[in-house]
Amino acid sequence: MTIRSRGTRLKSTAATVLGLIVVVVLGCPPSPAQAIPVPLELFGGYSYMHLDSPTLGFADYSNLNGGNLSLSIPHLVRHGQYRPLGVVVDVSANYGSHLSVYNFLAGPQVTVDRKGFTFFAHALFGKSRERFNIQQVTIGGYSTLGRAFALGGGVQKNWRSGLAVRILQADYVNNNNFGTTQNNLRISTGLVLQFGGK
Repeated sequence: MTIRSRGTRLKSTAATVLGLIVVVVLGCPPSPAQAIPVPLELFGGYSYMHLDSPTLGFADYSNLNGGNLSLSIPHLVRHGQYRPLGVVVDVSANYGSHLSVYNFLAGPQVTVDRKGFTFFAHALFGKSRERFNIQQVTIGGYSTLGRAFALGGGVQKNWRSGLAVRILQADYVNNNNFGTTQNNLRISTGLVLQFGGK
């Protein structure tokens, strides 16, 4: 198998996406003295991952499909006031013909609600499991568990009471498995169930 590196192009794309998300979040400050809009959110939907598989010996990047599930507290409460800082737990599973990737992440998230839209950005840390589906590959075995982190964010639209549509979530995901580091791009979309909103 031939190894070709395209990490520079992917890092540039990820940096551009993250830059746009940060600009949008920071450019939309929350209104002061608001009630907490949504105490708890459960997201579930489709996930696509552009995996840096040349680092594992493949000739090209792998396009993996799967699902993304997350549970978040968008706004931590202090003295009954709206706070943009929250926390999120994020799990994803992406599959291809020869590879499977599972990410288990958690970390802080900044959330801003503006005119029916919710913008968010997060930094997540945790573990990643990668598994080969072909017997011929023996890079440290057929499955491994390594460290992972993700930087990203997205936007969602409030649809009706207790329900929103996550239009786009984009994450730069860095995994370290089989003694190599992969720089990946993950895109997710789906529905968000909101609990206890005022």
